[in-house]
Amino acid sequence: MWWLYHLWVIGFQVVGLVCYAIGSYRFYKKQKNFMIFLTLGIVFDIIMAVGASSGFLPRMEESQGAPWASPLFIIHVATSGFGMFSFIFMYIYLLIRVTDFEYKRLRNIQFKFFLPCWTLGISIGLVNFFIKVLFEIRLYDII
Repeated sequence: MWWLYHLWVIGFQVVGLVCYAIGSYRFYKKQKNFMIFLTLGIVFDIIMAVGASSGFLPRMEESQGAPWASPLFIIHVATSGFGMFSFIFMYIYLLIRVTDFEYKRLRNIQFKFFLPCWTLGISIGLVNFFIKVLFEIRLYDII
């Protein structure tokens, strides 16, 4: 039952995905109140990332650490990290420059690149988690 402690991370990932998706879509379509959803997405993402990488969560085996030798783990960390920091920098940029401008390129890039990158990275982590729970093997050890 080591995985029960991980459920809050999974919950934060799902809530973060919903918030990022709504905020990103609303910004892309020039709808109001997108900053609220981006704020929530960033907050949930940061809490989840810090919690998941802190080493406080129980592991299947005590000797297991971060699988830095796995290309899949590197892709997971790189894409989810890139997406998270891209949204953070975009958010700060929008706070400084205000949100009323056109931002045509930024609207396209964040919806068609930042969001899919983040979603890919988080999806890899989620698939790895569910494979660990169901089959008691880390996907990162295979790939």
